[in-house]
Amino acid sequence: MFVEFKNLEVWRLAYNFTLKIYKVVEPFPAYEDGNIKSQLRRAATSLPLNISEGSGANSAKMFMTYLIFAYRSTKELETLLLLSKDLGYLTREKFEEVLGELNLVSEKLREYMDNLQNNYILKGRNKAPIHIIEKKKRLS
Repeated sequence: MFVEFKNLEVWRLAYNFTLKIYKVVEPFPAYEDGNIKSQLRRAATSLPLNISEGSGANSAKMFMTYLIFAYRSTKELETLLLLSKDLGYLTREKFEEVLGELNLVSEKLREYMDNLQNNYILKGRNKAPIHIIEKKKRLS
C-alpha cells in the first residue's frame, strides 16, 4: 500500500515551501548559520521528507505517524518565523507572506490527516490503498 508522494498536493506544497525557506533565510546574519537559519531549513525540509517517507509505509496508521511528524514541524516553523521577525531578520510583510504559505501547508496537511483518519483508520481499513484519498479529494 504505497502512495506516489509526488502526486500528493500536500507534498507539492510542502516541497515548494521548503524551497522558499531556503531563499528567505539566505540574507540572515552569518552568526545565525548554526542556529535559527539552520533550524528553519531543517524544520522546513522535514515537511516533504516526512510526507514522502510516510507514503512508503505499509499501513495507514504508520503513514499517519509520519504526517503527524510533519504537522508538528509546521508548529516549530511558526515559532521560528516569529523569532525571525522579532529579531529583525524578516520584515512584517515577508513574515506574513511566508506564514501564509506555512498556514496553507498546515491546513492541507491537517485535511489530509483527517481524511486518512476518517476514511481508513477509524473504519478499520488500515491496509486500504491510501492513494484513493487523494483521488477522492480531487473529485470533490
